[in-house]
Amino acid sequence: MDEHALVARIARATSLLVATDFDGTIADITTEPDGARARADALSALSALAALPGVHLAVVSGRDMKSLHERTRALVSVYRVAEHGAFLEAPDGTQLGAAHVAPARVLDELVRLAEAHHARVPGMRVERKTSSVAVHVREVEPDARAAAVEMLAAFRRAARAAELVVIDGRQVVEARDPRASKETALAFVLSRLPEGTFVVYAGDDTTDEGAIALARQRGGAGIYVASAERPTPNVEADLVLPGPPAWAELLERIARARSS
Repeated sequence: MDEHALVARIARATSLLVATDFDGTIADITTEPDGARARADALSALSALAALPGVHLAVVSGRDMKSLHERTRALVSVYRVAEHGAFLEAPDGTQLGAAHVAPARVLDELVRLAEAHHARVPGMRVERKTSSVAVHVREVEPDARAAAVEMLAAFRRAARAAELVVIDGRQVVEARDPRASKETALAFVLSRLPEGTFVVYAGDDTTDEGAIALARQRGGAGIYVASAERPTPNVEADLVLPGPPAWAELLERIARARSS
């Protein structure tokens, strides 16, 4: 499907859900995750869409809910999905569904395992979320890469032994409860919307591929936002865009088409 055909289909949809990942999709990737901010053009386009009749928005992220709120506070009437589907919040702030959180003792043990390697892997950052543990290696020094590979192998083994799902993202490995995923959260949001809602999902990483596939299965569109690290998806997508600026531009086109 080319962009023109997709925009035309979206313009005709009576009910539309636009769901997007955050980092690498509406925000450029940064070396320090705390420094990432949503692009102004993407926020402007999403805000314009939110003001139109029949349009619903969702931001679906691996970030915790507090971080996601801080970075999307400019958006109103938006579903927020945090920690890869572990937590889901309605536009009015109500928490939806059951939180899927692995036992704290299991997550704490994974943190201890990873942090024991800090001295050998300078630049590594361990993030303990409510529902998962993520090990970030983007800033690992080149001469410590071999030690990082060894540490991540041990982290994966321990997580799988605890029956957690292990996800390899862009310079991050994360272990989480198997019940939580972006696609299950997307399906939950769709279940609250009118039957036949046309869904568009955009994301840039392996954690987004299930949601991209689900959007296509539901008759909607799955969009992959490519990067040098991950230039092609492992699932079929209707569009592959060259980066967050291209997704922001497409959002602007969708907003114009819906309002005309």
